[in-house]
Formats: sequence, structure tokens, C-alpha cells
Amino acid sequence: MNNSIEDELLSSSVIKNVNTLDFDYVPEEIIHRDEQLRFLAQMFKPLLSGVPQNVIIKGPVGTGKTVITKKFCKSLINIARKQGKIIEYVHINCRKRSTDAMVLLGILNHFDPRFPDRGFSVQEMLEVLRKQLIRRNAQLLVALDEVDALLKKSGSNLIYNLTRFSDESSIEKIPVSIILISQRDILQMLDTATISTFKRSNVLSLDKYTRDELYDIVKQRVDLAFHKNTVEEDCIDLIADVAAETGDARFAIELLWKAGIAADHQHVEKVTPEHVRAAKAETYSIITESKLRNLQRHQLLTLYAIAKRLKKDGTAYVNTGEAEKTYAITCEEYNEKPRTHTMFWSYLKEIENAGFINIKPSGKGHLGTTQLISLPDIPAEVVTNKIQELLK
Repeated sequence: MNNSIEDELLSSSVIKNVNTLDFDYVPEEIIHRDEQLRFLAQMFKPLLSGVPQNVIIKGPVGTGKTVITKKFCKSLINIARKQGKIIEYVHINCRKRSTDAMVLLGILNHFDPRFPDRGFSVQEMLEVLRKQLIRRNAQLLVALDEVDALLKKSGSNLIYNLTRFSDESSIEKIPVSIILISQRDILQMLDTATISTFKRSNVLSLDKYTRDELYDIVKQRVDLAFHKNTVEEDCIDLIADVAAETGDARFAIELLWKAGIAADHQHVEKVTPEHVRAAKAETYSIITESKLRNLQRHQLLTLYAIAKRLKKDGTAYVNTGEAEKTYAITCEEYNEKPRTHTMFWSYLKEIENAGFINIKPSGKGHLGTTQLISLPDIPAEVVTNKIQELLK
């Protein structure tokens, strides 16, 4: 047993740097978010003159909200430092810290990791924070990530109190700036007094990534995380296609990571489209047999032909011409008469509508109007095995 544990732990991997596949990893270059980083730079320019700013960043999951916030804030701190100004930046996840006291404790731990986690009221903690900033002659920049969790549980009191640090009425003005990050439109969750500190023009909305943008993001992570030439080009295409449904870069990166793990489990030197399909089957729920049972015999034969071809060729896509040829051969194997070209096309459309396959135009480098078929959800091997059982 000890030997097998050691063998696994010390066996070679296609992945050279697993940290770059982590959700918290911030790459040197944030792909396809230049415009948004420029927007933040314009918004926060007054900060370098000691004038606080508040911004809301919103967008669906996996659109880069956290990553661009971290990237921008770290750049801002460095630029301020060169000018002899101190900006203390704290990033708090409000799913993990959903009360005013827990958020404040997270901020105070940035200054003093040993600050006690009980025994102080929110007001007392705000006072300690004020003293810490005065002592350091520093500004504070707080990013409240998934802030809707805090607003739902505790309302917007803390956000309002922090923005008051730099109020005219304070004896010593301490600039505190806030970035609120959420998937939701949170303006209606703020009370009137707090809304007055957030200009409606200070909202950065991020859109879902397009298929081509996801391709570039996955390509970047392949270069950062994997040994050279261990990920087939088709895999990047397939992951981009799969993740394009949601436009979610996190999901794309998770698929890439799990495909790498699947290759390592098999002790092979390359990540193939079959590993990507296995990763998606694990990440999504595997398409159930009951869904396959709803298909008619010739729809099953069509899907079987596609899966068999993809498995044999080891590719991400099969073109419609090859799929039809394989369908005809499969029909003969099962003593069925192949149906007409028109009927074959209707089977393709039906199994696409059932969610088993994706069909897309072939694009450059292919003659005529052939289309490419992929199996985005489930490994070809699983499909062929399940359909073989049903066809018996």
C-alpha cells in the first residue's frame, strides 16, 4: 500500500504549476479586461490626491470581478507608494464574513493579526481602525466581495460608517474608499444615506465572456499551468465551446484543471478532448440513462456513430460528412437500413435539442458548408457503452 501511495504522489504530472489554476490566482496580464481596468483607474485617480472614491462592480459569476479588483488595487498601491503615499488595501469576502463585526475584524486583522475576535462592539472597532489609520498616516481601500451577503444580513450601516471616516464633520479626515462587488444589482439594497455616497455613474458592469475570449483565457492558463505540448489544441476549443453557454471563466478554468487531473490519473502524457468530456461529466451531472432512453432507435444510432468516431479519432469534433458515413456503417452492424440524408439531419437536430451534442459551422480551413459536431457533456466512451446496452 505504501508503495502505491508513494508511486502516485511522486508520479509525473502534465501540470507544472497548479497554483495558476486556482480561483484566487491573479495573472500578470488580465485578458480582455483592459477597458474595465482603465475605467477603474479613471474613477480612482482622485485617490492619489487623498480624495476617497466608492465604486460598485457587478456582473454574473466568472466574469472577472474579483480578479480585476485585486489586480487594479495592487497596481494602485504600488503607484501611490512611488509618490510617497500609503494606501492600505483589504479584500473581504462577505460570504465568509457576513456581519458588520466579522467584516471589521477582517479589516483589523490586516493591521494586527492578533486583534481579539470578541469583546469589542462595532463602534469600538471602528474607533480602533481610525487610530490605526491615523498612526500610519494611511488611506484605506476596502473591497467587499459578494457584498449582498452582508447587506442581506446586516444592512448597509457599516458601509455608511466607513464612508463617514472622511466626512467634513470628523476632526481628522481619513480617506476611506470602498469597492462593492456583487453578481446582483445592489443599489436597491442600500439605504438612502449610503446611496448618496455612491454615484450612479460609479458602477462598472461586466458582461459574460464570449466564446473567443474564453478561448484566450484557457490558452493563457494552459501556458501558465501545463508543461509544454501536453494539452491538445482541440481541448482549448472544446473547453471554450462548453463554457460559452454560461460565459463563465471560472468554469472554463475548472474544466481545464479537472481534465489535467483526469490525464494524470491515466498516467498519460497528453490531455485529450476525452479528458475534457470526463471533466465536464464530473463537473456537471452526467447525462442520465433515462434521457438516453427517450431517444428513438435511429437517434441512438446517430449519437452512437458520433461518439464512436470521436473516440476512435481522439478529436474534439467530427464533421457531419464523417458522422453520416459512420452512421451508415453502424446501421449495418445493427441490421438497420440507414435513413436518407434529410432524415439523418433531422436526427442530428433532435439529439442536439435533447442536449447531447453541439453543432457549429466549420469555419476557416474546411471546404464547403460542412459543420462540426462535438460531445460537450459526456465522454465518448460512456456514451458508446450506454448506447450499446440500450441497442441490445
